[in-house]
Amino acid sequence: MPRRCITDPKLPGLIVHQDFVLHRDQALDAGMSPAAVTYRLRSGQWQLMLPDVYLTHPGEASRRQLLIAALLFAGPESAIDGADACRFHGVKAVAVAEDRVHVLVPFGAAARSRGFVVIRRTIAPYRIVATDAVRYVAPETAVVAATRRMRQARQVLAAFSDALQRGITTYDALLRAHVEGPPRHSRLGDLAMGALAAGIRSVPEADFRRLAEASPLLPHPEYNVWLRLQCGRVVCVDALIRSSALVHETNGRSAHAREDLFEDMQERHDALTASGFVVLHNSPRRLREHAREVIAQVERSHAMYDGRGMPSGVTILASAA
Repeated sequence: MPRRCITDPKLPGLIVHQDFVLHRDQALDAGMSPAAVTYRLRSGQWQLMLPDVYLTHPGEASRRQLLIAALLFAGPESAIDGADACRFHGVKAVAVAEDRVHVLVPFGAAARSRGFVVIRRTIAPYRIVATDAVRYVAPETAVVAATRRMRQARQVLAAFSDALQRGITTYDALLRAHVEGPPRHSRLGDLAMGALAAGIRSVPEADFRRLAEASPLLPHPEYNVWLRLQCGRVVCVDALIRSSALVHETNGRSAHAREDLFEDMQERHDALTASGFVVLHNSPRRLREHAREVIAQVERSHAMYDGRGMPSGVTILASAA
């Protein structure tokens, strides 16, 4: 056993602060000798997680410890990227790959992908949101990075719209991050941003938009339009055709399963109908599985009322587009 080292008394606190993850340089700077580090590794007291990064206890590393280790390995300007950053910011529509940690670094950084760490470089400036021990990229940067690894348009739109619906980021910030993000595999992001620009805020709404815009009988609806009704109530409707005062609502069972949410949906329907709107409802499943029936019903309703215009006493406040 090597001779005992006189170490910095702050070292134990640093180890605890970093969730028992330590970089070799930190150990040496605190007064530990290379032999002392080697002894702890050989005896099993410490484990090698990445080159020069150690877990200072036996047992399996937690997800948080993997994140801290990745940052210690990648350097002080690094930040957790992609799905882990999405999870931190509250974006639910992105799944974390448990065997990988994605990290963003400046273009000139020396770090390279190694082990469970996947390094991404960027020449664009990026904002960091720091906690006590972990640094994350901003939510819009995280969502764009995560979606570049997706191969289905619905997944990409779900992630983008989830970030917007939850108020985690804004359309402008998401657009900027998309433009500055990796050009590779950006086509699905282009499509998603086009849908968001049109006012779409969910995958089922995008399904209805594709049906409506493919119809030769319908004008293009407006999406997520805020209205002040005659009674003074302010509501946001999923899709609106002004010339026929036709509203289409996409109502998912999971989003309205609670009794209070179902009652609110019913009250909104009644308020819109009392104000003079024709209101149609369809579930996401019906939009997918009975698309022809759905759009035929919308076309018939529009043809019946086309030309009457918006009801009197109703004010259009704004739309998401």
